[in-house]
Amino acid sequence: MIGRRRSALRLAPPCLVGLAAMVLLAGTPAAPASAAGGPPYLHAPLASALSTPQGSWAVVAMGDLGQLTNTFWELFFRAPGGTSWKLVTPPGVADNGGLTVAIDASGTTTVGFEASQRLRSSPLALSSDDGSNWGPALVPTALAVSPDALALGSGGHTALALVRRGSGEVLQSTAQQMAWTPTPGASMLRDGSSPACRIDGLTAVALGAGSVPMVGTGCRRAGQVGVFVRTGSRWKLTGPVLHAAGIGATSVLRLDSSGGPSTALVVGARRGGAAVVALWLSATGTWSQSPALSVGAGRPVLSSAVADGGEQVVLLGQRPSGAEVETVAVPGLRWTRVADPPPGTRTVAPSGNGSIAAFAVHGSELRVFTLSPGAHVWALTQRMSVDIAYGSS
Repeated sequence: MIGRRRSALRLAPPCLVGLAAMVLLAGTPAAPASAAGGPPYLHAPLASALSTPQGSWAVVAMGDLGQLTNTFWELFFRAPGGTSWKLVTPPGVADNGGLTVAIDASGTTTVGFEASQRLRSSPLALSSDDGSNWGPALVPTALAVSPDALALGSGGHTALALVRRGSGEVLQSTAQQMAWTPTPGASMLRDGSSPACRIDGLTAVALGAGSVPMVGTGCRRAGQVGVFVRTGSRWKLTGPVLHAAGIGATSVLRLDSSGGPSTALVVGARRGGAAVVALWLSATGTWSQSPALSVGAGRPVLSSAVADGGEQVVLLGQRPSGAEVETVAVPGLRWTRVADPPPGTRTVAPSGNGSIAAFAVHGSELRVFTLSPGAHVWALTQRMSVDIAYGSS
């Protein structure tokens, strides 16, 4: 395993060690599972954030971001009502490839380490105390490069993993099985045999109400959103057709059920650029959607976030005047552009009471800015120096 600058993992409580012992079926990783239908510059970035009733989490890349071996991904946590973020990156594991985070309804957190360099595995770290202690596990197959490559059901007894086999494969596990196996009906997802969608790669997993497995995909069929729900041994297409005109192939960037209602973030190809649409799933199984957010050609989504209650936030890449933050909280409302983020912002995160945090990075130095509801200026609220041992990977 590649060297890391922190000490070995501290053991989690015994209830988590059981889940940590679950091991994926071995296999040879292929290219990252992703959809090719949307514009290539719009994909699901690992820089992401998630807010739940138990607290907020943010994944931030730090170090020399121009070099993979000197880029270190860090995990930060903020307690409900808290005034500051704390560094809680699981120690002892190389994280140059990135982190993916899953949280269940009880607050149990699982962090997956993306395979990087010559690694063909994805270690896991589990915590039931907001990152104060972590329990180790090993996944000998690489997770897909997606912020939603893992999903946990209530109590951590049910889990899904999206791994890099072909165009993506979904594995499942329960505490009783103590091992991961391919989900029933997985062949339909792999071979793209749904004519209503024409699947183009798997991009995300989630566990909806009642721990029902959900999978996000790319769709070659114009305007169709690829969200599938498992019913028995079959996968049923439940994603809607987007209302916005002129949208071609689509891809699900985010699919999440940990912060309240199930949400999705979708990108669709469009002449001269792309469109980003937020989705929310009601208790009756009906998807509501936001108006389309137009994104010019070549402008990437740098970071995405889902807040407790369903608000979605995206950080868009450079334009002549800098980066841009857009938010949408309620189905039907338009995306709202807030004050432009501070220079160096890598991740944006909802942090309670309608405020947004921006994580600005310069090497090992982190500055956190907060934009209060209705404010037009970001306020510097925290500074932090992260111990990064350059050249240790």
